[in-house]
Amino acid sequence: MTTVMRWRRRVADDAGVGLILVIGVSVFVFAIAATAVAIAVNAMSQSHQRQTFETSLAVAEAGVDRTLSEVQGAYSATNSDYPVPAATSTWCPGAEIGFPTSGDGAGGVFSTEDAERTWARSQLEAMVSAGTCVQSGDGGQYVVLKPPSAHVKYGKVYALSAIPSFAEATKTRLIKSEYVFMPYKPLHAILTAGDLQLDSSTTVTGAAGAFDDQASVHSNGTISTNGNPTVTGPVTSTDPSSASSTNFTYNVTNWGSGSVEAKGAEAIPSVDAGLFYLRASTDDPNAIVDWYDLCTDGTVRPYSSGGPCTAPTTIGTASGSTQVRGWKWDGAHTWIATGNTLSGTYFAYHANVDVGTGNGVIPRFTVVASAEDPTSCSNKEYGNINWDHYDLGQPAYHNLWMMADGDLVTHSNWQAGSMGPPVVSGMFVAGDDIQLETSSAGAVGSVISANQCSSPDPGPIHSSEVKNPSVYFDPNSDAPFSSIITTSLWLDYSGG
Repeated sequence: MTTVMRWRRRVADDAGVGLILVIGVSVFVFAIAATAVAIAVNAMSQSHQRQTFETSLAVAEAGVDRTLSEVQGAYSATNSDYPVPAATSTWCPGAEIGFPTSGDGAGGVFSTEDAERTWARSQLEAMVSAGTCVQSGDGGQYVVLKPPSAHVKYGKVYALSAIPSFAEATKTRLIKSEYVFMPYKPLHAILTAGDLQLDSSTTVTGAAGAFDDQASVHSNGTISTNGNPTVTGPVTSTDPSSASSTNFTYNVTNWGSGSVEAKGAEAIPSVDAGLFYLRASTDDPNAIVDWYDLCTDGTVRPYSSGGPCTAPTTIGTASGSTQVRGWKWDGAHTWIATGNTLSGTYFAYHANVDVGTGNGVIPRFTVVASAEDPTSCSNKEYGNINWDHYDLGQPAYHNLWMMADGDLVTHSNWQAGSMGPPVVSGMFVAGDDIQLETSSAGAVGSVISANQCSSPDPGPIHSSEVKNPSVYFDPNSDAPFSSIITTSLWLDYSGG
């Protein structure tokens, strides 16, 4: 009996200990669960905050990007500023808002970042209150302020965003971007926006042998090869390329093979002969003295600030048998250079450029072919260059041999420039496609193909190819394009 009682007491004691263990384990499990829930809730909160941060930033940046695009367009077209808001703006009409005229912030110079932030926010919030230029973006709204700039090449842009809207803002973000226009400088011997083919006898190297490692080739599309072309600088493409050459010197030496290497897309300036014309007198005033418009009525006229072929005087009228400064006119839409072509800059307005027979040397020469409806690929016509025979001594317009709104095609037996010393170089620029083929000394300078019309493609060629020429790269010359906008400073002004 005594044994039975002891056994019962022991069972009772064990049950108490078990209950304590069950309670302890339960508390521990609940603590873990509570911690997990807290972590999950916190993670969800952080994720939401991060998403809100990124969205508000993206919306504000969209406002800055839109403004900088308009600023670039105004500068390229008319060398003018583009304030936002402005009475003439199509997307942000309103009275211009300038920097303070005296005291702190006069002329855009503030004593501290806090003072500038406070001023910018007050101006932008006043615009929101007035309903001035409030724009809807992907995920929210934004408003932008770009005060008039005392210097057209430099300015500041402020953007305020709200998520999901200014009326129900759960998050706002203020950013500031400062920009400066810098001359576009060719970074590659050959740069194409579309696909490029390099053929076997092509040689791309540095001018005077001094820039071999910089004589690069890049395509924002793909690069293909036929045979083993020679390129002494890097050969890269944005889209995957399977091409290779044992004569891709830089690739073999530095990357272990002659295969085309991957690289991000390169910025390519917009090619527009009409805008180029309007800026020419500002960008190279000396060239205007020796500039000739080749017009669609067969007349040759001097440069005019009013636009191509608007000068009231004529230098002469050409035809199929009558030359003016060595040029013939086919009576339709083609100007034909002959071996008698005199030095100068020639602008073929809404026309193609071709060459006659024979051989010749033009000491100073630049030719530009402008298209009709250049921004509409469906309606775009003319603006193509077909060149052969005639050697070019030096560019008549700063660092530019040829520019075509459409396609640029060259054939054999001609050369352009000199490897010096001094190096004499220039650029070959095509708005669409470019095809270089020459078996002579080749060209000194650089090549750009913008591939602006690929579908539909209105030109005589439909891809870019460099076949047999030698291209000698000169990296020390800036481009004849208008300067390219560069963001020099970007700040998040949301704090404070």
